[in-house]
Amino acid sequence: MADRAANGVPMEPGQLQTAPEEAIFRAVAEEVGRVLDAEATGVLRFLGDERAVIVAVWREDGTRGMPVNAELDFDRRNSALGQVRSTRAPARADSYAGRSGELPGVMEAIGLRSSVAAPVIVAADVWGAVVASTTREQPLPAGSEHRLAHFGALVAHAVAAGEARRGLESSRLRLVEAADESRRQLEHTLHEGAQQHLLALMLRLRAALASADPGSALEGKLGDALEEGMHLQAAVGELARMLYPAILSERGIGPAVQALAVRAAVPVHLRGLPSRRFPPVLEATAYFVSEAALASAAAHAGVTQVSLLVDDRGDRLVVEVRHDGGGEPQPVPALAALAERAAAVGGRLEVEPAQPAGTVVRAEFLLAG
Repeated sequence: MADRAANGVPMEPGQLQTAPEEAIFRAVAEEVGRVLDAEATGVLRFLGDERAVIVAVWREDGTRGMPVNAELDFDRRNSALGQVRSTRAPARADSYAGRSGELPGVMEAIGLRSSVAAPVIVAADVWGAVVASTTREQPLPAGSEHRLAHFGALVAHAVAAGEARRGLESSRLRLVEAADESRRQLEHTLHEGAQQHLLALMLRLRAALASADPGSALEGKLGDALEEGMHLQAAVGELARMLYPAILSERGIGPAVQALAVRAAVPVHLRGLPSRRFPPVLEATAYFVSEAALASAAAHAGVTQVSLLVDDRGDRLVVEVRHDGGGEPQPVPALAALAERAAAVGGRLEVEPAQPAGTVVRAEFLLAG
């Protein structure tokens, strides 16, 4: 993965896209229509014993039907959909004429005369159904409902795979959040413990140095001890910032990135910073991406310009670090690891050549609506 990123190929984890099963639902609905020569097909998910929502549809040109996300009520006895819910087996309704309830009324109103349906069974539960309907007076051929069973199994596999994928993503996110919490706790412990003790020691050394005879050996030793203590204090402070910068927790990604740019080894042009707060795991990921990208830019030969953008686009948070150093992008282990972290929080990270020269590191994170 690091090699793919270093050569400008988008990293695969965390691609910002709709759930893969939704594409499968649409493909199944279309294929059912072609196989059964039906004018309207759909995949529905049950919301209870007598209610369902449409998750995918396909219709022949000119055929009326209900849209995706529409919900409808059904009687478990007077429709193919209802029979599937009751029996967990393929079913058919050869006519909706004279049948009561919302579903038969809707079907007649849009010109669909009959239907066949097969269950989608996930983990022993009837998750939903695949349905095919026709506008013709002649019902769909005998056995059509059983031919649908194969498509119901395809949908069931897609649903199960999607649930497993979301479970894995949720587990990865919890691991990242737990790691961040450990970082915060360590930073707090260093700040409240070691750094405070060092501060007290430095004050005592300064007091001792002030009372020592000028030019004495004791003054020299105290001066050396004070200098070493100052270096140690700076090192502990840098370690605390590396673990989890306090400013990130207290003030958010904007001020934290601004402070990061000030400390960078190369001059950084800030193109934009967000003004609002985001979930802690997203702020931390955006910060670590910015930090690693700036470190990469500083190590790149011939860099004269570095820009940093953290942009709130409403539905997503974008981080972009761009520099003009020569040569191809080089593998950066920290960025490769951060690509995995970005994927875990629902985002993606790419490292690509910039135009006309240089490298751009770009990360995007979806924001909950």
